[in-house]
Amino acid sequence: MPSIAKKLFVFGFIEILNSVLKYLSLYIYSGGVKLFCLESTILTIFFQTNVFQGLHMNLLIVIKHVVVWCFFDNDKLQQVKEFENKNSINLIGSLFVIALWYVFEADKRKKIKDTYNFKLKARSAHKQLSDLLRVFPDGLIIVNKQNELKFINETLCKILEADCHSIMLRLKTIFTQGSSIDILSLIESLDQTKPARALSLGITDISHVLYEWSANTIEWSNEKCFLITVKDVTTILSIERIESENKSKTALIRSVSHELRTPINGINMILDELFSQSFNEIYEKLSHIKICTGLLNFQIGDILDYSEMSSGNFQVHETECNLKNYLKECADLISVQAKYKGLSLVCKIDELIPDEVIVDGLRVQKVVMNLLNNAIKFTNKGSIELCAINSGLCVDISVKDTGIGIPKQRLSQIFEMFSDKSNSSLSGLGLHISRNILNRLGSTLVVNSVQGEGSIFAFSLNIPNIFPETSSLDYSFEIDIPNECIKTSTLRGISFNTFDINNPKVLIADDHDFNRMCLGQLLESNGIKYIQVVNGDEAVKKVIEFDKMNKPFSCIIMDCNMPVMDGWEATKLITNNFTQGIIKNLPSIIGHTAYSSKEDIQKCYDSGMIGYLLKPTPQEEILAIISKYV
Repeated sequence: MPSIAKKLFVFGFIEILNSVLKYLSLYIYSGGVKLFCLESTILTIFFQTNVFQGLHMNLLIVIKHVVVWCFFDNDKLQQVKEFENKNSINLIGSLFVIALWYVFEADKRKKIKDTYNFKLKARSAHKQLSDLLRVFPDGLIIVNKQNELKFINETLCKILEADCHSIMLRLKTIFTQGSSIDILSLIESLDQTKPARALSLGITDISHVLYEWSANTIEWSNEKCFLITVKDVTTILSIERIESENKSKTALIRSVSHELRTPINGINMILDELFSQSFNEIYEKLSHIKICTGLLNFQIGDILDYSEMSSGNFQVHETECNLKNYLKECADLISVQAKYKGLSLVCKIDELIPDEVIVDGLRVQKVVMNLLNNAIKFTNKGSIELCAINSGLCVDISVKDTGIGIPKQRLSQIFEMFSDKSNSSLSGLGLHISRNILNRLGSTLVVNSVQGEGSIFAFSLNIPNIFPETSSLDYSFEIDIPNECIKTSTLRGISFNTFDINNPKVLIADDHDFNRMCLGQLLESNGIKYIQVVNGDEAVKKVIEFDKMNKPFSCIIMDCNMPVMDGWEATKLITNNFTQGIIKNLPSIIGHTAYSSKEDIQKCYDSGMIGYLLKPTPQEEILAIISKYV
């Protein structure tokens, strides 16, 4: 039966019953009029008014009901006058009843409507949440304490290649890495009494994909349950592994560089000592050894710079330096190789370049050496030219060769590491490092090459106060903290005969016998008395001992990396002893280290050192530092 027909049937049937009740009250049993009216009211309210949803239609039904039972009875039909007197009272009462019903019904229908809308929204939100969880990129499964499956999404079914009926059995076949415990056993061992926080169950390998399983305690369908999430962590673990490997490589490079610098430092110092004592016939060979150690030092510097760039610790040190001398030293170092290959080396250094410019001279020297080394490597005949010109706004530096040249298709690759797939060596390191150094100096390395004719590598340095007249100014101030780059021109002008030889003023703290021997011979040959210790703990004791004897040290050459107590910790203790009044005089402590990273250098200053020397260290730099404090 159609819906409208049902409504009409119910309405008609109730109307018949109401008519029967009214007839009974009028003609059969007038004494039961109140009972009959109550019955009719109940039938009308609970049946007729529920047939129609509209408020106004139901209002008409109520008005009809009130009129029938209030205005048509025996008394009104028999006594017209009394009817007229009672009519006004009945009318007021009827209107009041209708108003009460209207207010009640309107409020009820509003609440019903609000409840209905809320259910619709809740149903829509539930559907949206279900759709979201169903296609969520992580696998989701909800189980109660009895391991009854409450929910599972499609993602987990695809990961495990199982449906909702076989999922629990599938969990028994999955084991975490490095363990013989299956996932289902781990879920069964979970404790619902613990706080609701993420608990990792471990990592599994499913079809060569790594997934991390974790559990949370949640409320699901008024029951305590566990939400198990399955997340693909293959990429994350791969990135973490690569990052860990990079850190290990960086640490290895730093360590290797440090260990290589120490013997080179000793070799250089011994060679410097032998130069003044050797016969003429071996002088040239010693010079060649000196040049080779210098070139090796540049290569070690490239490795360390690459390590610092990879770890984000690379920094430039712009100080006053004689750029012309740095460039001439590059030509001197490369001249032996050029002579051996029968090449002519042309060095054009513009005299208009000021003697003192502010730039990271060591890094510029490293770039030029890399360019000269490449020119020597790929040039078999002809010449190599190093040119530096003061253009008025900057210094233009170039290295030109008559070598084999570079094919056009390779010009975009020469600055990249391992660009030649046929060669796994570090041949690309020099240019790669050089380009990055110049980028940090605000310059760009450009190349022009013709295959079979040669190449030109060039860059420009924007240097403040580049005009030559600025070099004639009298700089009378003195730098309190020595810099890494000591001015070569100033070093060569020092008269070492002015050192006081009557008092031991220098303490050498180094765990390497070779370094202590070389430093000691250097100081002794220049009339400087010294004392040696092998670790930081002995250095602290010697400082206290000699301070109490009223023979304080003026300067300490402190190796940073020593056993028992390193140089940084020893410097802190010496500084604290001075602050606390244990010693009266605080020596000037110079760090001696092969580490040049930003953090290591900062540790020197943080510990209380007034400067540092990088290994390998030329004699001139060591003596120049000592001359400031002895």
